[in-house]
Amino acid sequence: MRSLMLIGSGWHPSLFRAEARALVGPIETLHSRIAFVTQSESILDRLSDASLVDDVLHHTSRLWSYDQVLSTGELAAHIAEWAEDFLPSGTFAVRSRRLGTGVDGISRREVESESGTLIVSESRPVDLEEPENEIVVVLAGPDDPPSHWDDTNSGKMVVWGLRDKAASGAYIGTPPTDRPFFKPVTLDPRLARAMVSLTRSRGDPTTVVDPFCGTGGIAIEASMLGLDVLASDLDPEMVQGTLTNLQWSSGPGGFRVEEHSAESIHELWGEVSGCSFVFDPPYGRNAWTSDDGLEVLLGALSSARQMSPDGSVCTMLPTSPEALEGPISDHLQVLGREWGEVRSVIRDTGWEVSMSTPVRVHRSLSRLVVLCHPAD
Repeated sequence: MRSLMLIGSGWHPSLFRAEARALVGPIETLHSRIAFVTQSESILDRLSDASLVDDVLHHTSRLWSYDQVLSTGELAAHIAEWAEDFLPSGTFAVRSRRLGTGVDGISRREVESESGTLIVSESRPVDLEEPENEIVVVLAGPDDPPSHWDDTNSGKMVVWGLRDKAASGAYIGTPPTDRPFFKPVTLDPRLARAMVSLTRSRGDPTTVVDPFCGTGGIAIEASMLGLDVLASDLDPEMVQGTLTNLQWSSGPGGFRVEEHSAESIHELWGEVSGCSFVFDPPYGRNAWTSDDGLEVLLGALSSARQMSPDGSVCTMLPTSPEALEGPISDHLQVLGREWGEVRSVIRDTGWEVSMSTPVRVHRSLSRLVVLCHPAD
């Protein structure tokens, strides 16, 4: 078993925590962007697939900053004392970063300099270019202003530890404009990756299915993770474009792409156990004011249920801009109806909503990321 500190992306802290839970199980939330987790090595390897985990630290320590003033010297002394027990011999560097407003009176550069001065020795020389070990110090304060509504209160704290190789930094993915087939309305790669991650809470899927594949953004992310992909779309241009993009991306996962209606994918692919259905239906820009897309969504969900009764679903639904201000209520407008009603009709297709969180996808355009599991 290993205990780790996960440092999340500032783009969407609540989605970071949801992705972490899906990949590694229960977490302890210390800050909106800091989670503590204890899990087996095999589960923790999945962190390398995460979209919204910026850093993974091991052999960690923490200090809470309440009303008292914490000086840089005091913090450096704590870090140096910790290093005596946990920093291996070999070259090292101290890297500091700030989350949100940071901690009053603490400078990143001074923390790095003073900590390094106290730690350096003949057996632990400083190497700022290619150190064997990196001490990461995180100065965390509230987001100001928060990028998305979040129900987690973030106080001021400092955490530090050794950087783990399980995460190599914020995931960006290949820009959609670099792909051979591109359309202006294309899903952000980090959001596509996060949606795939969310469906992995019950274990890795046998197959990722996208019945509205568009330009193939979700299919690419799944294939890059080594997962097999079944993609389809009614538009033959999108089918060929997705196929071209998948071949170009050279992910290790196998794939098939067909022209077909989302409402009958069970007839196309047959019954496949343990699927993840991950899709972003092609709603119009103002679709949250209309329920025109609801029947298409429900048809896709019903077909998915027939194809893989033990699977999971992650999709995005158009919602009003007020969703970004939170919290999510049954009266929120989603697809032209109240969210409570939409959840009910989703359940009628055999799926139960287990998580929903709003995201801003373009200016004032917002979507509700929705995760579903079998209702029975």
